[in-house]
Amino acid sequence: MADNDFPEIGELVLVKVKEILKTTVFVNLEKYGKTGVISTSEVAPGRIRNIRDYVVVKKKVICKVLRVDKTTGHIDLSLRRVTQKETREEMQKYKNEEVAMKILEMILKEKARDISAKIKESYPLLHEFFEASLSNPDVLNKFLQKEDAEKILTIITDKMKVKKIIARATLSISSTAPNGLSVIKDALKKQKDVKIVYIGAPHYMLTAEDENPKVTHKRLDTAIESITEILKKANGKVEVVKKE
Repeated sequence: MADNDFPEIGELVLVKVKEILKTTVFVNLEKYGKTGVISTSEVAPGRIRNIRDYVVVKKKVICKVLRVDKTTGHIDLSLRRVTQKETREEMQKYKNEEVAMKILEMILKEKARDISAKIKESYPLLHEFFEASLSNPDVLNKFLQKEDAEKILTIITDKMKVKKIIARATLSISSTAPNGLSVIKDALKKQKDVKIVYIGAPHYMLTAEDENPKVTHKRLDTAIESITEILKKANGKVEVVKKE
């Protein structure tokens, strides 16, 4: 990556805390080779008594890019605008990248960095490249010699298992119709792409899972919309109590 590359506004980036002053946190954007700044107001919501309760020197955190000045090189970041879910997902992404890079280095040694750069011209993430290789081993042959490709395929087949992404929602479902309970049961039975667990009146938990996070969340949202539409016709009410 060229030294003059900058992150996009709104992008989530992994940063390492470099220095903490009274009202400012300086961090390193290691992917871009740049320094970013987090003002106190963007560290956490509300009044901050001790900024070190939220950030620690040398610790890595996920931030959102607020502003970028390519002329001065100034980059403003926010820690408080990143949700827990986004932090978990981004941290997992970086962990996956570290594992993928270690696999390349194990087999390719000093050639790993150059090969990695070529791969990223077609695949933004090494982990995505390896996932594609599991489905189609010929993908490896485009970038690697046959012997190296075979070794890496053996390793990723054994160690890289595609994890399913799970999404859950707790719903409060009620109906004032005489046959309200039957309507609720029928509405839930129609949802084939999610698992449903009765928690206790009027709460139900819906769980969707898939290897593709977009598919997972789409299944959950579709089920919620379907239940809501059915209950509307029966003087019913559906409220999303919690969603993760």
